[in-house]
Amino acid sequence: MARRLLILEHETVHAASIVAHCERRGYSAEVTTTFTGFARSWSADVDLVILSLALSRSDGVEAIRFLGQKASEARLIITSDADPRILSAAHRLARARHLRVLGTIEKPCHERYLSELLGRAHTDVEEDSPFMEVQLARDELRRCLEAGLLRVYFQPKIDVRNLEFVSVEALVRLDHPARGLLRPDAFLAMAEESGLIPELTEAVTRDAFTWASRWRGIGIAPKMAVNISPLLLSDLALPDTLLAWAKALSLEPEMVILEVTETWLADDSIAALDTLTRLRLQGFQLSIDDFGTGYSTMAQLNEIPYGEMKLDQSFVRNAARDPEARAIVESSIELGHKLGMRVVAEGIERQEDWDLISDLNCDEGQGYFIARPMAPEELPGWLLHWNACLGGGALPPAREPAVVVA
Repeated sequence: MARRLLILEHETVHAASIVAHCERRGYSAEVTTTFTGFARSWSADVDLVILSLALSRSDGVEAIRFLGQKASEARLIITSDADPRILSAAHRLARARHLRVLGTIEKPCHERYLSELLGRAHTDVEEDSPFMEVQLARDELRRCLEAGLLRVYFQPKIDVRNLEFVSVEALVRLDHPARGLLRPDAFLAMAEESGLIPELTEAVTRDAFTWASRWRGIGIAPKMAVNISPLLLSDLALPDTLLAWAKALSLEPEMVILEVTETWLADDSIAALDTLTRLRLQGFQLSIDDFGTGYSTMAQLNEIPYGEMKLDQSFVRNAARDPEARAIVESSIELGHKLGMRVVAEGIERQEDWDLISDLNCDEGQGYFIARPMAPEELPGWLLHWNACLGGGALPPAREPAVVVA
C-alpha cells in the first residue's frame, strides 16, 4: 500500500516536481494550496507532510501549529524560498511543537537532498520514540518511587581527539507497571512541583554511584555524570550528602560530574552559590548543562567554578546545515576553551555532526552516533565492541544494546 503524502505548496510547477519525485518513491501524493484545504485533507494516516513557507503568507506556520495540536505522527519536510533564517526559525518551531521534522530544503528543491530526506523517513532514529506521552499525577509518582521503579541508563561520552571512552551520563527512566518505560518528560516536572525531587535524586545518584563502583571492579573507570535539579542547590547539606554517598562506595569526588542547567538561579541564589562552591572544593566537577538555552549564562560563567560546558543538542544537531547554529556552536567552544573548560557536544546523531565538532576542536561528544543510552549491564559489552573497532583505526558504528532507550 502506498504511503500517503500531503503537500501544502502554492507554486504548481514546484508542487508537480515534488509529486513526481515522491510518487517514484512509493508515495500517494495530494497537493493543497491553502491552509484551509490542508486542514480539510489531513488525517492521522498521513505518513509524510511537505510544507512550503512563502513570504507574505502565514499558512505554512498555521499548518505547523495545526499539526502540533493534532499531535501528528507524520514526518515533516519544510521548504521555502524565503530568508534562510526564517526557514531555520520554522524548523525550530516545528520541533518545539514535537513534530517529527526530517529536515528543511531551500527552493528550488534539489532532488538529491529530497531523496536523502525521504530515505530517512522510516529510519531516522532521532524522532522515533518508544515512550508514551503521559504526565504522572503526584500520588502515582510517589507510589512508583516507593516501589523502586526508577531505572538508570547510561550514555557514553567520547574524547573527540583520540576516540577514548571517558565518561557516562546517568539518565533516569521510570518503569511504570501499566504505561511502560517513561522518560523524564512524564514525571520530572511533577517531582519538582510536588517536592519529590530529593527522593528521586537520591535514588538515581546512589544507583549511578553503585554502578560506577561495580564497573571499577572489572577495570572500567569512566567519570560519572549525574544531573542535579536547581531546586536542590539551596540545600546547604547537599555537598556533605553527596560526599557521603561517594565515600560509601569508595568513589572519588573527582570522578563525579554534577550537571546543572543554566536556570540554576533560584530565589536564594546566595545559598546556591554557597552549595556549588563547596561541591567544587570537595572535588566534584561542575558542568553547565544545556548551554545556550538559559538567560543568565554569562553571569554564571563568571561566578561559578564550572569545569565543563555542555552544548545544547538543539544547536549541535542542526549546526552542520544551519549557519546560525554553527556560529553558536563554534563561538561557544571557543569561549569554553578560553575559560579553561572542557566542552561537550550533545546530540551527535550523524556523521556530519561528528565531523563538525571534530573540525571545531570540541573536546567530547555524546549522542546516538556514538551510542544510545543503555542498561548498565550492557556497558562492558558496548565498550569491548568500541575498543575492538578502534583497533582498525575508524570510528565504530553505534551498536544497539539489547535494551535501548531514547
